[in-house]
Formats: sequence, structure tokens, C-alpha cells
Amino acid sequence: MFTRNSTSEPRKLEPMKTNANSTSSNAPAPQRRAAPGEPGAKSVIGNDLKIIGQGLKIISQGTLQVDGEIEGDVGGSEVIIGEKGKVTGTVAAERVIVRGQISGVIRGVSVTLQSSSRVEGDIHHMSLAIEQGAEFDGRCRRPADANELSLNLEVSPGQPRPN
Repeated sequence: MFTRNSTSEPRKLEPMKTNANSTSSNAPAPQRRAAPGEPGAKSVIGNDLKIIGQGLKIISQGTLQVDGEIEGDVGGSEVIIGEKGKVTGTVAAERVIVRGQISGVIRGVSVTLQSSSRVEGDIHHMSLAIEQGAEFDGRCRRPADANELSLNLEVSPGQPRPN
């Protein structure tokens, strides 16, 4: 059923040649990934992933969307917990949007609990929005200064932040 090619070297792939004068719309447009930290950069943890680890910290420079299950801390400039997403641990970001489940502390400048969300734990925020239908069991705390939120997961909340 299977045959082996007698050549030991694999064939070298040739780059696709494009004609500069061609106006064909059939050619696919080249896709460019956004560089880390670049606006629009988004990392996704798919719904088929379950990540477990003692002392686990997942930190993104841009947007992080969690559609799978994580047992550990999650951080980024923006963290979105999808409807099927579940995080057991701390979620820290400038902007946190929850559509799924979180069991743990949320720290964010702007926190939004959408109608499908279920949160068990405290929320430390500057701005908080809770849609009708969202489930929340915990305490809310709005500090006097945004610097008290300790959004950096690399430093424990009780330790001073590096300058």
C-alpha cells in the first residue's frame, strides 16, 4: 500500500512565484501574524486544551483568549475567558472579559462579567460591569489607586513592584 521513494534527499520546496503584472483575484492574500506586543496580537488557548501545573503562570504581552481549561494564573494586557473557558487561579490584566468560569481572584483595571459568566472569587478593579444573568459569588474591591491592583503576575501581591 505504501511505497518508499528511492531518493534519500527530500525535494526542496520552491517559493511560489507571483507575477507583478497579474491582477488575478484567485491568488490568496499573504497572511501576516502580528508581532508580540503589537496591537491586534492575540493568543488563543483552544477548547481542546487543558493546562495544569503547580505554580503555573501563563503571561501574554497582548490579548489572550482562553477557550480551554487552565489550573494556574493567567495574565496579559487583555484576557478574555470564552464561554467554554475555565480558569482556576488568578486572572490579571488591564482589561478582563469573562464569558466562562473563573474560580479565583480577578485583578483588572476594567472587568466585565458577561451574561454567561460564573465567577467564584474576589474582584479587584477600577471599573466593573456585570451583565444581567452573570453569576458572581465573592467580594468586589475598588482601590483608591490603580497601582494597588498588582497586575504583574511575576510579583506576588504582597511584594513591592519593581521600578
